[in-house]
Amino acid sequence: MDLLKACDEMKVFIETAQKLVDAWEADPDNYSQLEEGLTALKAALEM
Repeated sequence: MDLLKACDEMKVFIETAQKLVDAWEADPDNYSQLEEGLTALKAALEM
């Protein structure tokens, strides 16, 4: 396992998760933005 690559992937996942949380806190009823964030989070998990 490449530790540097794993750390980079974790960083991307955390940043994506933070964007999703920020979108939720800004407007929990903005479902299209929340869906985009969840889709991005799913993609980050599949890396």
